[in-house]
Amino acid sequence: HGLWQRRFGADPEILGSNILLDGEPHTIVGVMAPDFWYQSVFDDIWVTFALTGAESRNSHYINVLARVNEGYTREQAADETDRIAAQLAVDYPETNSGNGARVMTLHEDIFNEGFRVGTSISSLAVMFLLLIACANVANLLLTHAVGREREMAVRSALGASRGRIIRYFLTESLMLSFAGGVVGVIVSVFGIRWLVSVMPSWFPRVNEITLDGRALLFTTAIVVLSAVLVGLAPAIQGARGSTAASLKEGGRGGTAARGGRLRKGLVIGEVALALALLVASALLVQAFYNVRLADRGFDESDLLAFRIALPEQQYPDEVSVTAFHQELTQRLGSLPGVNAVGSTSIIPSQGNNSTYYTLPGDDVQTDQDRKVTDILEIMPGYFDAMDVRILRGRGLEDSDREGTLDVIVINEVLAERHWPDEEPIGRQIVFGETTGEVVGVAANTGVATATPGERPMVYVPVYQSGRRNLSYLVESDAPLESLFEPVRAEVQAVDSDIPAYSIRPLKDIIDESLGGDTIMAKIMSVVAVIALILALAGVYGVMAYSVSQRRQELGIRMALGARDGDVVGMIMRQGMILAAIGIVVGLGLAFAMAKGVSFFLFGVSPFEPATYGAMAAALLLSGLIATYFPARKATHVDPVEALRAE
Repeated sequence: HGLWQRRFGADPEILGSNILLDGEPHTIVGVMAPDFWYQSVFDDIWVTFALTGAESRNSHYINVLARVNEGYTREQAADETDRIAAQLAVDYPETNSGNGARVMTLHEDIFNEGFRVGTSISSLAVMFLLLIACANVANLLLTHAVGREREMAVRSALGASRGRIIRYFLTESLMLSFAGGVVGVIVSVFGIRWLVSVMPSWFPRVNEITLDGRALLFTTAIVVLSAVLVGLAPAIQGARGSTAASLKEGGRGGTAARGGRLRKGLVIGEVALALALLVASALLVQAFYNVRLADRGFDESDLLAFRIALPEQQYPDEVSVTAFHQELTQRLGSLPGVNAVGSTSIIPSQGNNSTYYTLPGDDVQTDQDRKVTDILEIMPGYFDAMDVRILRGRGLEDSDREGTLDVIVINEVLAERHWPDEEPIGRQIVFGETTGEVVGVAANTGVATATPGERPMVYVPVYQSGRRNLSYLVESDAPLESLFEPVRAEVQAVDSDIPAYSIRPLKDIIDESLGGDTIMAKIMSVVAVIALILALAGVYGVMAYSVSQRRQELGIRMALGARDGDVVGMIMRQGMILAAIGIVVGLGLAFAMAKGVSFFLFGVSPFEPATYGAMAAALLLSGLIATYFPARKATHVDPVEALRAE
């Protein structure tokens, strides 16, 4: 729909028109709905996936979508695909032995484990934040209820039942929650805009994130639930007081003494939840920086990437494909500031292509007998452009063409796996119908993962595969943006019908691939900071109220000679005891939450003692500051006025 509007001006007569794709005519038979989305928001055209019969039987990877009849289960589908795979293994043992299919729902495919874990953790964090906010408001309402003890006693004396008083408090709580909900909805409009702006473009259905009727209905339910949570305790507390005692005491002391423990308990809970969020966010931030600053075995800061797709009609064989890539590589290499040019089947950080392999003489009976390695098809300049060292033997050369010996370069991981104490040069590896001879060993790189040294890798020369779709990597000392137009011009000079697309600095591509980790770290950090502020506000509020209720006691102490430091120390000790208990409880919650975010942790243990200690110390210090001001205010109590007031 987007392409129809942008390129064809929303022409209603577009159906039946012909366009050229890769030099081949295609007829437009339909325009998708505006909200259609599948796997990528960048898809503009869908074409028939045609099998010609010339495909290799070693190419086993394909995605299949099936709409099944009602009642047809995933287990039934898995059994059926297993039977098909077993029959193919009998018919074609050399290529299909050990291969099968994995059956899942489309929802599971799009919203994978990382997405599900991330949304669950984010939801839990927001729930913790809601509980902290509710505890704060409940504390305020409890304090307010103490000041209205005499009013409630009068109402009770005039015939108001406990149920009516409880309903009165809950109504006030509901009105307060509703007002907060309205403000929250307004703030959420800007929050959603921020969230969408920081989310990676590949995030599933990011364009559909909006404040719709379902979200408003859910918000209404949360408002009602929050009203009950924050209003129930003050309501019960206010309805429980003794009428006679309250009228006799003039509204002092009775409810305050009964509600003190509850208020302190709420503050302890706030501190505990805040610590759990602080620890989780700190671990995620550490993991993000570990991934971003990891040594991948290459420097992406001076690399420009773009893609080329050669149509089969114009480039039908390896000779024509090789000629195009060679000429383009030479032209790009002659540009001012360009130091090296390489190309590869997959841009670093954009996934990986894996293949089964065996060694000559291996007895392969089942899938477990086969080994897996990542595989990259590259041109000879790849290692120079990526600045990857060749540790043994040689790299790939222009002479490694179709019709010559099938050669490969392997990385250190693969060499150490099979020939730790032997010379790997000259050894053979079998993958598919190809037997490749090892001519070199390259240093480990983190092409498919965040760091080098984790996965085996086989490098295959493009000239022997005839691959038409390649990603180019241009290493340059010049500003990469200044190369955009020269690169396009050189591609057009080789073939005016071939565009260079997705021209971007490699660093930007890698940063975008880390978008999931980035958004998790940002969300958790924002939530943790808000939780910390609310928790400190809770500590401050309880201690300030405690000081106001103890004016007579403080006046007596000061009249008997207590110094300002003694009063400050006494108040601060009480506040710090609450914070310390909350931290102890919070450590247990933090352990549980850290285990939940462990999926996103890279290079950091979910039980990192330094992180727990630092966050606990930061929370304790913040609590110390929050307690100091009420404690300092206590020293301003005039003993004479305090005693006279009582």
